[in-house]
Amino acid sequence: MKISEYILQAENVCGLPDTCVRIQALIEDETASVDDFASVLACDPLLTSYVIKLANSALYNFSFKIDTVSKAISVMGMQAIYDLVLVSGATQTLKQLDTDAIDIDRHWRVSVNTALILKRLASKKDPSDTEKLFILGLLHNVGELIVCQVTPEKAHQCECYNAQLLPKNKQLIELGFTYAELGSEMFKQWNFPEDMVELIKQQHIPEDNEQAQLLHLAANLALISVHPDYYSIDNLLDDYLLKKFGFSEADLEDAIDWANVGAFSLFALVNPIDSSIY
Repeated sequence: MKISEYILQAENVCGLPDTCVRIQALIEDETASVDDFASVLACDPLLTSYVIKLANSALYNFSFKIDTVSKAISVMGMQAIYDLVLVSGATQTLKQLDTDAIDIDRHWRVSVNTALILKRLASKKDPSDTEKLFILGLLHNVGELIVCQVTPEKAHQCECYNAQLLPKNKQLIELGFTYAELGSEMFKQWNFPEDMVELIKQQHIPEDNEQAQLLHLAANLALISVHPDYYSIDNLLDDYLLKKFGFSEADLEDAIDWANVGAFSLFALVNPIDSSIY
């Protein structure tokens, strides 16, 4: 099957909530006010709850509690709220998919760790985009859930990677494309910002895009954190990128440790069925 066929078959259950679509429209409307955002979110209690929970999670680590949407907007700004709405809406949508064919805990462990590691690495270089990068990290492997929904046997086969066969290479063998390529197309379907669509697509071959390079490093570090029996910093990470960003082995281990500490609360949000693995 081609990527377009996967998107077509999955689109009936992979649409973003209407609230996300309306918030996207407000972001593009220069006349939109804080009250406009709050009014739209007020119509979706579930999404509002997710936004507030994420605002109080390890993603931000505020020293005070955010208990209303209005407070969240005033403290974080509308762009940050938009980012949280995207990740909340996408997560809410993805939970509806049939994921019995894969180890869904493993999927979200890698995703959450990628998000937190990416935020940690990015904060050392350019703190301005850490929330956007967090979202990219959390959703970087969304293609796996789409394949699991449409062709569960293929998703199960793609799980059979090992120390000698990286996940992306197993995906190419079984599908002819990677989850990154499929996820990028789904992001495009969801009208995500163009730069986010491209970053997801470039995560395995980041070329000269520094944010894609950071995503590449973070995703690999997450694999190491979840599969220490398969992978290590020495055999999985690109020395060129480590030297370019000036990351020491201590920096990388710190990022993994920081992610492991913060992962519990986020895992409980994205996959509340079983957060006991943390």
